[in-house]
Amino acid sequence: MSFGKRGKGEGHPARDLLPPMEAAAPTTVRTSVTNPGGIDKGFIALAIGVILVSGGGALAAPSVLGMFGSQVRPIEEVVAGLDRAQAKAALAREAFPDTEGRTFMTALQKHFPTQHDKLTTVLADEALSGGNRDALLMEFSKWSIEFAAPNLTAISRTGAEGFDEFLTIADGAFGLVEKTAGCTPQKLEAFISNPENMQKQWAYGSEGYKFSMKTSAALINLAAKGRNAPPAPTDMRDEDNQAFMTFFVGMMSDPQVKELMQASTRSRGKAGPNSLADMPDINVCKLGQSISEKLRRLPHGTKERIFGMAAQGLGQMQGRMMDDIMSGKGASMNGLPLMLPKGSGSALGQMEHMTQR
Repeated sequence: MSFGKRGKGEGHPARDLLPPMEAAAPTTVRTSVTNPGGIDKGFIALAIGVILVSGGGALAAPSVLGMFGSQVRPIEEVVAGLDRAQAKAALAREAFPDTEGRTFMTALQKHFPTQHDKLTTVLADEALSGGNRDALLMEFSKWSIEFAAPNLTAISRTGAEGFDEFLTIADGAFGLVEKTAGCTPQKLEAFISNPENMQKQWAYGSEGYKFSMKTSAALINLAAKGRNAPPAPTDMRDEDNQAFMTFFVGMMSDPQVKELMQASTRSRGKAGPNSLADMPDINVCKLGQSISEKLRRLPHGTKERIFGMAAQGLGQMQGRMMDDIMSGKGASMNGLPLMLPKGSGSALGQMEHMTQR
């Protein structure tokens, strides 16, 4: 799977770092409960899905990089007079010659030498055909998606360690969004509607670029740790139900969740929002950080089983939907229930049911 180079008017990859807003849109929320009286594990899996997509979005982000630092040698100078093999060796060092870029390339070469060779080959071919660093970053983003998707199963085998690492990635993503764009739907829409903002915030050497490279290295290390581990358990236990109950009670008191539920109730029978600006004044960063904080408190065994279930579900997602999410075409979270276990009900509907008991 890859998304290639973008033409004018296509989606903005910065959305890959944002919690997919369609999940909060009133018209996409089911208010019926398919499992009345029980704990809806769908919300847990949905929350983990947001974390996983955030990680994947961090890999995809470099596709919009358009500027690079003045202290970095232009790619045409790096490969001048070199043959393909020499260009591969040079680009392994100088395609992304910052600390974060070199850390990523070192981790890839150490744990996945075949993939390292594949990446440097496509980078060399692009560079020798006249591509600049922007073009190389596009090739990197395509490679990253092709690497990440089939390795989700291996990553899921890292259990609680991988679970917590993805929460750390998500926290970093929310922090980056808060710092660069702002976290209300209105601010997010204003930010992503301006392509110049995207180029500035994801330029080579920027905080966004560094975050994406750090995330890439983290996923490489997790995939390496999990590829030979036993399959991740996905059988839910009584202790997990108790942990979920504690999680739900905590989430029910979150002001952002309350606002989403109220918006869902108010919108019944009405037309839904046409843009982010029409949505409730919710701080999506605080909502995501609140989910992350409460998920981090789950027991070790519950983390292991939920992470295995969520990663397994994402690995089974349809190719078109994954392409849309990673390419920034605004894929709706409507599709995420496809990854949930059979019988999972609407998370917000379940919350509403619990409040009306």
